[in-house]
Amino acid sequence: MTDKPSIQEEIGTTYRSITYLKITCTKIYITIAYREDDPEKIEFVRIFGTTRTNNCPNSFFESLADLLTFSIRRIRNEHEAKSIVKNLRHQKCLNCPVNKDHTTSCSDAIGQVLEDVLKTNEKADKKEEAKKD
Repeated sequence: MTDKPSIQEEIGTTYRSITYLKITCTKIYITIAYREDDPEKIEFVRIFGTTRTNNCPNSFFESLADLLTFSIRRIRNEHEAKSIVKNLRHQKCLNCPVNKDHTTSCSDAIGQVLEDVLKTNEKADKKEEAKKD
């Protein structure tokens, strides 16, 4: 039995990526892959979750990941980034138990990760600009 190749192996490219685990009504794995030519810019987002324990099908996660990837690649300023995060955060799901991160739904978990990632990138950009001056 052979293991299925990862997405990066299938397309013949490897990306530096970080995978975050968030607990909602299930475990959600959110992978942020960065561009090779600009390691601070996001190349794509992938979301995986176990669907046996919740009502969200994998197609939902795939669609959401594609929309986020499309949106993040087109961010032109800080306001647009905050708007994307704002629309993901604080959505409520009745199946989501109380947890230490105060995550209220799958989209809220994704919004938390993107908020952290975009803040980290913003800090790096400011440091780089300060070095240029």
